[in-house]
Amino acid sequence: MTAIILALLLAQAPTAVEPIRCWRQSNAGAVTIGETFTVTLTCAVFETQDTQVVPDESRLHVASIQMAPFEILGGSHPPDVRRGVRRFFQYDYQLRIIGRDAIGQDVNVPAVTISYRVHSRVGAAAKLEGRDLSYVLPALPIRVLSLVPADASDIRDSAEASLATVQTWRTRSRTFRAAAYALGALAAVMVILALVPLARRTRPGSDRETAMVPDRVILERAAASLEETQTRAARDGWNDDTIASALSAARLITAASIDHSVSQKPLPVNGASPEGRLPVEYGFPRRIKATVSSAVTANDVVRALSTSNRFSTTRAQQLETLRGALSVLTAAMYQKSPNRDPAILDESVRQVIAVVRAR
Repeated sequence: MTAIILALLLAQAPTAVEPIRCWRQSNAGAVTIGETFTVTLTCAVFETQDTQVVPDESRLHVASIQMAPFEILGGSHPPDVRRGVRRFFQYDYQLRIIGRDAIGQDVNVPAVTISYRVHSRVGAAAKLEGRDLSYVLPALPIRVLSLVPADASDIRDSAEASLATVQTWRTRSRTFRAAAYALGALAAVMVILALVPLARRTRPGSDRETAMVPDRVILERAAASLEETQTRAARDGWNDDTIASALSAARLITAASIDHSVSQKPLPVNGASPEGRLPVEYGFPRRIKATVSSAVTANDVVRALSTSNRFSTTRAQQLETLRGALSVLTAAMYQKSPNRDPAILDESVRQVIAVVRAR
């Protein structure tokens, strides 16, 4: 259509009358090997009642014309257009090139020679046919694997988006935007649904909340407490506080070893741990803060060993070690005249820690 508009403007310009004038335009200034592109041939011929320029269009049809080294894949011939003393006709050709020798080269769509005659009316009925004349359309250079041909006079856009294409893209973008909003809203709803159960839980410190802390966390915290107690006893000696702390941790380790229940309660709001209970923290991002304790005794270990044969030899030996340590720590804490030999107490605590580390 661009070529037609240019031709119409030229036809109306006050210049010397040309019997025929042609243009060729490619929708791509550069192509790749095997890429299909379109070359449009447009011609304007002079036509009045008395004079007609008659081109030989039989050689311009897709089945007749040759454009080697380019291969013709197809084409079309739109209806002619008449404006004033000019008749415009047009041919579209779909071309491609296949040849590795063309890579990086300017390849010419060959020149086209258009034969035509001038018919003149003489008198009322007589018609005079002129001799055969030729109009040569120069070669059209196409760059293979480059931006534009080396001798191009301007930079030509390979294609332009039509209004229908733009509208399609706008409709598609609105669809995608609506889908993004919908998915964002769905994600927000899912986050709210995930947070609601957490918000409904009773706040830490409530009597109705039961903090579920795994046994492994309790064992690790109890072992760490024993090591802290052992360090404190080495500095301050074995007194009521250090022995009570060691006994509390040893009971927790023993309870976990014989599958005895462990008391778990939420940590009070003021953060103070009740006497005889060990503070434990667990979980991320919402931390569970609880206190744990056990009332297991050496006799509970004896009963577990006597009523169950599920323990291996190594495990039975570990339980015997724990029973002995509990007996020593209980005697040091509750006997009327306790024996608080530092060496014996240190060895008992060390054995309990060794049992935990061996699990």
